[in-house]
Amino acid sequence: MTTPGTHAATSSREIELDFVRGIAILMVLDFHCIGYRVLSYPFQLLGFEPFGWAGVAVFFVLSGFLVGGLLVKEWKVKGRIDSKRFLIRRGFKIWPQYYVFLILMLVTGHRSIGFLWSNFLNIQNYVGGIPHTWSLAVEEHAYLFIVLCLALAVRWKARMRWIFVFFATVAVSVSAMRLITSYRTGQVSNMTHIRVDGIMYGVLLAVLYHYAPEFFQRMQQKWWLWLGALAAALIFFRLDIQTWWAAAIVHDFANLLGIALLMLLSRHREGKRYAAIYRMVAWIGVYSYGIYLWHVSVLAPIQAINSHLPKWLAPLWLGLGPVVAGIIVGYITTKLVEFPALKLRDRWFPRRVDSAVGIPAELEASAAGTAQV
Repeated sequence: MTTPGTHAATSSREIELDFVRGIAILMVLDFHCIGYRVLSYPFQLLGFEPFGWAGVAVFFVLSGFLVGGLLVKEWKVKGRIDSKRFLIRRGFKIWPQYYVFLILMLVTGHRSIGFLWSNFLNIQNYVGGIPHTWSLAVEEHAYLFIVLCLALAVRWKARMRWIFVFFATVAVSVSAMRLITSYRTGQVSNMTHIRVDGIMYGVLLAVLYHYAPEFFQRMQQKWWLWLGALAAALIFFRLDIQTWWAAAIVHDFANLLGIALLMLLSRHREGKRYAAIYRMVAWIGVYSYGIYLWHVSVLAPIQAINSHLPKWLAPLWLGLGPVVAGIIVGYITTKLVEFPALKLRDRWFPRRVDSAVGIPAELEASAAGTAQV
């Protein structure tokens, strides 16, 4: 899963990206509901099978765009990459909540160390572990891979256009491996080497955003193209084709959904006003990592409470209860664990360049010619 917002949105760009995060986490919450899926009710009326699982693909694309963008931008501004600082800062972001979650699972007896050892080593998507945390392992592996590749590219003074070609090749290769795996086994697993392509697509968008901003903006303005991509993904989900090749390609359409949402919903305009519902979804997006990590933990209590409720209330309770409870728990844990850790991170290891989704004019000027395109 992607890494969510670390602080309240303070600019229109941050609000827009948090809104995309909010959509992604609401999709996941709705998919994991144990009763009536209230949030996706309009799609149910149209005959859709639940596709909230695709929210993880949206997170992957956004994660690649933002996290990959941090490294790409640092190269552009500084002419180098501080791999050690980057990994330390990512650790402060991801690990505190994650390991608090694992330790609580252990000390409360919900899971044994024999079950959790793979989670502690971030290889649970290969050898088994807490099911919904597979995406966190994919992201950890992706960060290490991206840092290694870019660090080597800096050392070898590679041109950014070749970096773009390299990550595009990786993304296409992962998609091909997923298709081959589905052909051979009849299913698609959550192993990194066949699920990391969404993050690679996000990195590609980040390269365009920072090194070809005018082209990126022109592409964003082609709203009809991204609406068409969004429609194509939804149509494929609606068809619900049950074949070996569809089991693989459906993930390509999920990635397409993530790319389309990012390009459509992050169209930056200064002074933009946002409706209350927009800000509410964006607020949820700020706490999406904590929500994703803890939301499955509320399912058992929700079911226990349901046994004491009137039968007429059960469908609504089982549909909305996990969503609301997941958001509340994620908000609390983010406030108690993640935000304090991020304050320490920014004090001890301050960021060397500004946010990955914006670059001050003075740095743009000083960065001219730093890295070749």
